[in-house]
Amino acid sequence: MKRMLMKFSRELTLAAVVLLGLGSLPVSAAQALTCSVTPDNIPITFTYHGAVLSITGQSASTDDLIVTITSEPADTALKFKEKVGGLVWMKKGTLEFKDAPRIYLLQSTAELSRILGAAERNQNLLGYEALRGRIRIEDSAGNQADGKWFDEYLKFKKQEKVYDIQEGAVVRQHGVEGNTYMVDVAWPYQAPPGVYTVDVLAARDGKIVDRASTHFEVKSVGMTAFLSKMAFDQAGLYGIMAVIIALVAGLAVGAIFKKGGGSH
Repeated sequence: MKRMLMKFSRELTLAAVVLLGLGSLPVSAAQALTCSVTPDNIPITFTYHGAVLSITGQSASTDDLIVTITSEPADTALKFKEKVGGLVWMKKGTLEFKDAPRIYLLQSTAELSRILGAAERNQNLLGYEALRGRIRIEDSAGNQADGKWFDEYLKFKKQEKVYDIQEGAVVRQHGVEGNTYMVDVAWPYQAPPGVYTVDVLAARDGKIVDRASTHFEVKSVGMTAFLSKMAFDQAGLYGIMAVIIALVAGLAVGAIFKKGGGSH
């Protein structure tokens, strides 16, 4: 009996140690960062005009969160204009923006400058200033262009709604089932078809401590996909069809107005 009591005592002590150890684990270890996006497939049809993405997941309650939606970096060529003689705007050349994401959307639980220092933001490509340091701008001769053109590029991308930052947009909820977050993102119809990445970064004490990611795809379907493929593979035939459709549409509109005008 004494031996059984001693064995039971050791097992009870071991169980207590395990429970105490679990209780002392950091919150982030008890609840790993997760990420999901709905929908994960956005079809482009004739009525397509963008979409709303819902990004949700779980995280440690003490962490700030930064959510980014980006594409693979690419080189983008843009024409630029300048005033000639201080009077007339004329096209002066082409600038190439190298390693620039086609889309850059960012949401966070608070101001980026409060969550992370400049070095950490630049290292993780978070914020417009981080993009400024990453994107290289060259003229047609391959020379580095004036940094002022980044501001013009950024203004253009914001107008297209493919670059946007919303600080404080991520909503947190704490409940018995865990600590969750969510944010709805307006997906711009101007974004080209492709596979896009959603990254969620958890920050604590000015450092990135965890991350999770997922993907979604935007693609043309049905007749839209057929016409897109024709425009790429058979540009001549596509051009003829476009002219015919435009003529038919013009004749139809003319007939409608003519009928309406004759009734008065």
